[in-house]
Amino acid sequence: MCLLTGPQRKIWLSVAAFFVATLPIVAHPADKADSPTPRVQNLSLDEIVNRMEESRLRSKITPPFQLTREYKMFHGDDRRPASDVTAEINVVPPSQRDFKIVESKGNDRGEKVVRKILEHEAQAEKVHPSPTAVTRDNYDFALAGREDFEGVSCYLLELKPKRQEPSLVEGRAWVDPETFAVRKIEGKMSKSPSWWVKEVNLVINFGEIGGIWTQTASRAVADVRVIGKYTVTGQALTVQTAASVASNVAPQKKSSSDAAPACPPRSFTEAAHSFAGSHAS
Repeated sequence: MCLLTGPQRKIWLSVAAFFVATLPIVAHPADKADSPTPRVQNLSLDEIVNRMEESRLRSKITPPFQLTREYKMFHGDDRRPASDVTAEINVVPPSQRDFKIVESKGNDRGEKVVRKILEHEAQAEKVHPSPTAVTRDNYDFALAGREDFEGVSCYLLELKPKRQEPSLVEGRAWVDPETFAVRKIEGKMSKSPSWWVKEVNLVINFGEIGGIWTQTASRAVADVRVIGKYTVTGQALTVQTAASVASNVAPQKKSSSDAAPACPPRSFTEAAHSFAGSHAS
C-alpha cells in the first residue's frame, strides 16, 4: 500500500528538492594539491578557500564513469524503508550526465522522488556557476579551526549562504588539508523548498571509490507538515570507469558455444567515446 496518495503525493514531490546534491556528484581522485601542505600547517581562511576552489576545478578533469547508487526512503522512525531504489548514473565531466533506474522496491513514490532528485542534480551541474557549489559565489566562510573526520585533521569551515535558496546549506564543511577536497557537509537547508516543509537537515560524506572521489553516503531528514518526518538516504555502491568497461568488453576469440558478451549501457559507451575523442592528440 502506498504511504503517499492524493495531496500527500504533491507535498512529498515538493520535498524531493531537499535532496538534490548540495555538491557535485564527482570530484577529482585524491591527488595532492600543486603545493602539498603538511597536515600540521595552518593556513589562512583565504588560502583554504582558494585551494578548495582550485580543487573543485580539478574535479572537472576526470574520465567518464558510471556510479551505482542506492536510495532508501523512510517514514517517521520506521527502520524498514518504504522504498528502496537503485540507479545507475553516467557521468562525463564537466557537465554531462544521465541516469536510469535499475531496481525499485516498495512504495512506487520512492522511484518518482529519486527521478526528481537525479534530474535536478543533472541540471544543477549544467549551470555556471553551479547553484550548489561550495564556492565564494554561493557562500561566505568562517574558519572554525580543525576537527578530525575519519582520522584526518580537517579544516572546519562555517558555511553562510549568500542567498536564501533550497540549493544552499547553512552549516559546516570538513576540508581535507592536503587535497582540499570537501570530505563532509552537515547542516540545514537555508530555505525550505515548500511551505509544507518545516525544516530539512542533511549530512553528505565524500570519499574515494574505484579511483573516483565522489559522494559515498548521504542522509536528509525533512519535517513535513501533516505527514510527519521523512528520511532519504543515499549510498554509493560501485564506480566503473570507461577504462574498466573497455577491459570488460575487450574482443575475445569467438566460439560457436560462446554467449554474446555483456555490453555496458549505450549512453556510458557513447560518453567514453566522446571523452576519448575530445582528448585525442
